[in-house]
Amino acid sequence: PTVTATEAGTMTVFYPVYNEGEGFCTNDPPADHGLSSLNGISTSATHAECCNKHFSWQKSGFCFSQMANPPTQAPTVAATEPGTLNEFYPIRNQGSGFCTNEPPSTYGLNDIYEQSYPTNAECCKTYFSHQSD
Repeated sequence: PTVTATEAGTMTVFYPVYNEGEGFCTNDPPADHGLSSLNGISTSATHAECCNKHFSWQKSGFCFSQMANPPTQAPTVAATEPGTLNEFYPIRNQGSGFCTNEPPSTYGLNDIYEQSYPTNAECCKTYFSHQSD
């Protein structure tokens, strides 16, 4: 379908913008970001869905921070004991994937590279809702 919106925030879909700083999702008209159309660009029904799909790797959470009501995130603490972080983040390289609050070094990581959540349930819903178990 042809998009004819001309005012910022008036489109009914959100799409990723990669070429401006850290990247973010918007529902502004494509011309606002140097695009002639959204042909070939993956769109999402919600701002959160777009951020999860395209920018979940952002440790800064910049994409999510651009939402009208951004999710809150508990501050990161330095921790070395299993289960001692106050945030849950996804581990995708262990079979079907899961969320954990163990230090990243437990899984051979130097840092948390994806959006984290204050509870295991929120993390799992965001990253692994497609899993049946």
